[in-house]
Amino acid sequence: MRYSTQQILILLAILPTIGTALLAGRNWRRLPAAMRPLAMLSFFALLTEVVSRILWFLKLSNLFIWPIYICVEFALLLELYNRAGYPAFLQKKRWYLIIGLVGLASLEAGLRSTQPLLIDNAVRLVESLLLIGLVLLYYHHSLQAITEQHIWQQPLFWVSTGLLFFFVGNFLIYTFINFALFYSQQFNYQLWLVHAGLNSVLYCLYAYAIWISLRK
Repeated sequence: MRYSTQQILILLAILPTIGTALLAGRNWRRLPAAMRPLAMLSFFALLTEVVSRILWFLKLSNLFIWPIYICVEFALLLELYNRAGYPAFLQKKRWYLIIGLVGLASLEAGLRSTQPLLIDNAVRLVESLLLIGLVLLYYHHSLQAITEQHIWQQPLFWVSTGLLFFFVGNFLIYTFINFALFYSQQFNYQLWLVHAGLNSVLYCLYAYAIWISLRK
């Protein structure tokens, strides 16, 4: 089977995820407790990517994986910010947000069960908005704090920067993704290529954040 350049680039986008997971796994014992949710996310993301690609090679649908991944990703990112104390309300409210997102994912999966080719984009759009808001709250708190003179030396700053770029792009992609499926296969591949690029940048910044935390 021959693959297009776009398909090859999308497949190669797993490399930063592999690198991040290897870095986190090799240094697990040295990782600060506050960064371990990010390490667990990198492990789960790698597992998801591998399973997704196997199903793709076998010409089987991998769409059922992504609502599960989104919910786990959301829960681990909330725990990451909760351990850092940004913002304070996460300590008591994060489970309501997680349960709400899981409920939305389940509802959307049920409604889309008769349309197996469509992507469950509502849960991704909601997750994107919630995490963009969380990142902006983190920036506001950090820039207001007197002690944060060198914010770029904080691992969570690089995580937040990656999340902001990724989820702003993700929001735009998932707004049009189902339209692209029916409009043009070429346009669909272009959207996924942009998504793969954003994901690669995100995991490079995750890896950098983990590396910084190990130097402290």
